[in-house]
Amino acid sequence: MGRHITSILLLLLLSSSVLNAQEEQISGKELLNRSIAFHDPSGQWQRLKMEFVIDQEMPDGSTRPSNVIIDNQKGAFELSFVKDSHLFTWKVDGRDSTESFMDYRIITDSVRVDTLQLSPDRARRWRNYYSYLYGLPMKLTDKGTNIDPVVQNTTFDGKPVLALKVTYDKNVGSDTWYFYFNPDTYALAGYRFFHNEAENDGEYILIEGLEIQNGMRVPMHRAWYTNKENRWLGTDRFVSLKLTRN
Repeated sequence: MGRHITSILLLLLLSSSVLNAQEEQISGKELLNRSIAFHDPSGQWQRLKMEFVIDQEMPDGSTRPSNVIIDNQKGAFELSFVKDSHLFTWKVDGRDSTESFMDYRIITDSVRVDTLQLSPDRARRWRNYYSYLYGLPMKLTDKGTNIDPVVQNTTFDGKPVLALKVTYDKNVGSDTWYFYFNPDTYALAGYRFFHNEAENDGEYILIEGLEIQNGMRVPMHRAWYTNKENRWLGTDRFVSLKLTRN
């Protein structure tokens, strides 16, 4: 009887070891797929309209609310916030055409457009920035994204994580990114980017909290720090969020 129990325990131990080995050998693309399945199990991102307000907390103690609309179905984007007592708004439509305003007025003077950062290129950069960060991890399937096949077991913010290295085609971007995932749920825990990894430049972002809405699990708050000095740069906190399926 004792020998039989010992054999069963040994079999369970071996099975557990095999499963652990399989988990350690998970590929980069499989890790990404599992994380997407956690955050967007119904595959809604491509047809989702996301409307949200975030408070951007700064090191000087100030807070700036920003209103953002990302409409993936239409390919449209809108950002507005108040700066220096003026309301600034940037819009991009599905044809990649842009409009930018200060206090609901279009500024036509080219010098002021550049000074106030109201150019078409600035509007598109805002769109790319918010669509990327608030579309993670789904945006890692975009064309020009290179997923490293090797998944690393490491720590991030003092917690064990699975790390995914991501680079981009030259026409997309030159930074090197690392994305960190909870090893049990595959939830996105944070990410880090380098302009030059050898110099330890760039920044890392800690994610806190999840908002569950319409079946999606959306990361809530993002705190930004420098890689080299570990200096806090600011925190983006959700004030409100509305997800609509088109």
